[in-house]
Amino acid sequence: MDTEWFELKDWALQILQDYKAELLEEFRATKKRPSALKKVDRFINALGVDTEQTYADMLETARVKNMSAAELARKGRRMEETIMDAFRVLPDDPAHHMYSLRTAGDLIQNVSSKVREEGLQILKDQGYDLGNVRRNLISLAEYVHQGRPGRGLEYATLGDVVVDKNKVAIAHPRGTGDPLISKTIDAKNIKTGQDFANAYLPLLQQQTQDVQGALATSAPREAILSKAVEEGTGIKNIFSTARTIEEVKTGRQFLQTVPDVVRQSYLTFKGGKAVLGMLPMGALATAAFTAADVAQAAQGVSSVQQATSTPEAVAGGLEAASGVLGVAATKVPVLAGPAAVLGVTGGAIRMRMQRDIEREQVQQVMAGERSEYGPAVTQTPTLTRTKTNYERNIQARMKARKRR
Repeated sequence: MDTEWFELKDWALQILQDYKAELLEEFRATKKRPSALKKVDRFINALGVDTEQTYADMLETARVKNMSAAELARKGRRMEETIMDAFRVLPDDPAHHMYSLRTAGDLIQNVSSKVREEGLQILKDQGYDLGNVRRNLISLAEYVHQGRPGRGLEYATLGDVVVDKNKVAIAHPRGTGDPLISKTIDAKNIKTGQDFANAYLPLLQQQTQDVQGALATSAPREAILSKAVEEGTGIKNIFSTARTIEEVKTGRQFLQTVPDVVRQSYLTFKGGKAVLGMLPMGALATAAFTAADVAQAAQGVSSVQQATSTPEAVAGGLEAASGVLGVAATKVPVLAGPAAVLGVTGGAIRMRMQRDIEREQVQQVMAGERSEYGPAVTQTPTLTRTKTNYERNIQARMKARKRR
């Protein structure tokens, strides 16, 4: 057990809970709920269930700087948003916690640290990773997340869609404030880590069932996008929780170059039968799509004219053809498929060209022919993982203990 980490975590939880108590007292006195209350409550739970030392560096810095609880809560919330943003496969996708931070309500705040940590370890051993960690975050369309209209291209494609939750499985079938999941469990009977785990398990199992339904609804969309990313970048199964931040970023950047493919993926929610001129937004959606395709065609033509290599000219030509077919598809829907294929192929060529450039640059650095940071490299560099501040502090303390 990492005693140093648990002491740091307990210190942070204590000052955050004291801050929450102050906000609750303000609420009782003024009858107006402070805006900070929800944020601090959420971060207490996110930190409470964390077993991956996600916030170690931030907490160490906060303690050294004697940071206020209010600032610590704000930083914690910003860090959560950064983590969630990193795993959105599309910029308009919500990042969904498979296991909610509000599971069991305030139970995580009302038990001893010993019971909490033992219970979390039992759950982790059973495959439940909680908090703002990679294995608890998946990227979903808003259609599948809460069954409501999405943003950006999702909204342009589906419009003000209304999901019948009795017929379509979504991630939050009972809403985000789901009392079945977030109702606080009475802590008076939670005496051991096993009691804690037993209280959580039915709620986690219910959320597993909800997520499985949502993933089944999302599967056709994910199949289209995953295939496009694999063909364009070589990264397989972009929606997997095994994908790293860098892999997701690469996939997201590629998908932004093939809007026709993304659009087609959203149409799977309508059985794949909808066509541009028949979408909920009617003429407005068609006009938006046409403008995007015209821009793509113009960009493709410009790329061909300025190309300095055959692959670059081919990519530009494919993108120009994709844009032209995309415009034509507003009148002849059957052309939408070929437009998407050409767009993916052109984007894939560009991604490969970029990878070749980056590979060449790396080879030049390794050979001593190029350095971005000063004189030419004279020996092969050794690549090691940089220690975090928290790890360095722990290492220093261990050395000090040995000297005693």
